[in-house]
Amino acid sequence: MPVADSGVPVGGSTAAPRWWPIALAAVAVVAAHAIGVWYGNRISGAPAAKPPQHTLALEIVRPPKPMLEPPPPPPPPKRTPPKAPPPIQTAAVVASEAPMAAPVEAVAAVAPAEPAPPPAPEPVKPAFGAIGYQNNPPPDYPPMAVRQGWQGTVLLRVRVLQTGAVESIEVVRSSGKKVLDDAAIHTVQRWVFAPSTRGNTAVDGFATVPIEFKLDS
Repeated sequence: MPVADSGVPVGGSTAAPRWWPIALAAVAVVAAHAIGVWYGNRISGAPAAKPPQHTLALEIVRPPKPMLEPPPPPPPPKRTPPKAPPPIQTAAVVASEAPMAAPVEAVAAVAPAEPAPPPAPEPVKPAFGAIGYQNNPPPDYPPMAVRQGWQGTVLLRVRVLQTGAVESIEVVRSSGKKVLDDAAIHTVQRWVFAPSTRGNTAVDGFATVPIEFKLDS
């Protein structure tokens, strides 16, 4: 039974269809068009070749520094000979008739007055005692000295209290006989003295007492 639009002639003929060359030509055209489009896109998309760049190198060359020569040393100072001293001129003394003014005495600065020194202590009046003073008895002449005929003077230094009593006795000069010295000390120990005074005040002090031993001729 015949098939519509199959492209094969009825009767079973195997001859090539007539549209085949047309299909090949269309495919070729489409392929060529696609290749053209692809190549065109590749060419347009490729970066344009850059022109070669020339680099210019500049080098600044500085001129060499000039060498500074050291300054010459200063010349030595000139020594000038010492000047001779000017001659001494003596002025002539001209007598003047005008009276000379009296020299003005410089007024010395008045120094502040120093405080007055403290008053000197009043002198001490020595104590006093003698034979017969306030019934002071004379010494007893030792019998041994009388028999031997011994005589002499004993000088005593007596320490007298402010009450007038005797505190101690010292032999300043001996009579040469101990028996006479002892008799003088024993006698003066019982005496009463006028005490030493400073002004009107009685103080402790000393009295010098001579005791004489003398035989009647």
